[in-house]
Amino acid sequence: MRLWWTLLLLLQQLLPEGVVTYLEEIQSEKIQSIELGKKVLETNQRWDDKDTTYQEAQQEFEAFIDDAEQFVTTVTNPGPPESNASLVSSHEELKVLVNLIYEDTKELLEGLTAPDTGERRSSALSSFNNNLGSFQQKIEEIISSSTSS
Repeated sequence: MRLWWTLLLLLQQLLPEGVVTYLEEIQSEKIQSIELGKKVLETNQRWDDKDTTYQEAQQEFEAFIDDAEQFVTTVTNPGPPESNASLVSSHEELKVLVNLIYEDTKELLEGLTAPDTGERRSSALSSFNNNLGSFQQKIEEIISSSTSS
């Protein structure tokens, strides 16, 4: 993390202010996505291990939907400087991924309440993890391509 901030200080001298601000924002969003992922995995594991009640798990999965909905708003706006077409295009990809993450959180709750033996929830968790990983990877790619120019 310290390396990131050192790099950021150097970039402020080389990149337009709007680009640096955007890179700071998406780095923060990556950290938020990691925290959301941890919470989802922990709750899912507690449910699998029978360390939580159905009602507690349901409440937590409902809260994840709210968290993910807010995360969609956070990622969507304000976005990169409109003058940087490459960043605008990449940001559109982030918006698609964050919406998939949101849909996954809704499916996780549906999976919890489904009359199966956990397959639907397991499938939703797999999709959530894949989309979250793709989101974080895309952020890394954006930062890397913006700072290597």
